[in-house]
Amino acid sequence: MGIRIKPDGVLGLKVKIWGHLFMEVVRADKCSFCGACIGVCPVKVIDEKDEKPNITGRCIGCGFCYAQCPHTPFNPKSDVSKLFESSFKHDVIGYVKGVYSARSTDPEVLKCAQDGGVVSTLLIYAIESGFIDCAIGSGLSSKEPFKPEPIVAFNKNDILSCAGSKYTASPNLRALTVAVDEFEANSIGFVGVGCQITGLRKMQYHDYGALKYGLPVKFAIGLFCSKTFYYSSLFKNYLVSKGIDINKITKTEITGGKFIVKSGDETVLSTSLKEIEGYGRKSCEYCGDFTAELADISVGNLDSPNGWTTVIVRSNVGEKLFRECIEKGVLEYKEMKIEDLKLTIKIANNKRKKATQPAVGSSTS
Repeated sequence: MGIRIKPDGVLGLKVKIWGHLFMEVVRADKCSFCGACIGVCPVKVIDEKDEKPNITGRCIGCGFCYAQCPHTPFNPKSDVSKLFESSFKHDVIGYVKGVYSARSTDPEVLKCAQDGGVVSTLLIYAIESGFIDCAIGSGLSSKEPFKPEPIVAFNKNDILSCAGSKYTASPNLRALTVAVDEFEANSIGFVGVGCQITGLRKMQYHDYGALKYGLPVKFAIGLFCSKTFYYSSLFKNYLVSKGIDINKITKTEITGGKFIVKSGDETVLSTSLKEIEGYGRKSCEYCGDFTAELADISVGNLDSPNGWTTVIVRSNVGEKLFRECIEKGVLEYKEMKIEDLKLTIKIANNKRKKATQPAVGSSTS
């Protein structure tokens, strides 16, 4: 005899399901396209359409999609702050064990890097030392020019294919579930922006978390993020309207209040962020987490010299990984103080004040 799936969840467990997620997040334009709901659906009836999740079959009412979403209430079954128990908690940028400016010592990494190549170096070391089997990052699609695509990286070449910043959304948590389901990985490194890190922590700590996918992650690297954009709007509409051949784009960057697009060594566009503001995801207006506060290590390019990366080490595992890379000579670094993070703190504070929902760490049921 089969088990009848009731409208209020599996075996009558009262949970919120896809319909709630659609109304409260997707339809409300709060979706950041992190990929969590797509990946954790046990019957694989959630897919993507127009850079948002879309249901393609019958929902069985399990509620996993709703529970892992970074934009739904977080009801931890255990205290997430235990990750950071030996760290100082700053009012604006979260938990801190140490602050550094760092860069890779590998010329091959630096050639591909957006700034100092720290993320690539950490991941390459973690894979080659056997600490993790693979890493989740954002590469580029083979079908559409400069469109980010989540990948499961197993070696240095895979990692380097993810180097460089992409400012349109990539559903990295979907790749995490692929690493577990298809590659049977049991030790994984994860890279993502703040909302994706929150989704990961919900998998690990939520009272209805998808532990199958959360527990194999050994460390999470968070990327500073003020806003992401819709690929179709920014690239296919805006950039094409400016006469730019998007097939020839090799790098994009946001610096000094400018959005810059390059083709090789040539800058083909340099424009104010205000001009492209309308192409951003509305979900970012609900997020107050600029520095990915729940990551083990957070990185960005603010407050460090050109060619260097600002690194906020937050947890014991993050400190261990960073220190080992220093000791092995694959990273060079300069110590910083929190007071040196003037621009980082300013932008983080502004994002938190403008957000229309609480910052991470303060969300409740």
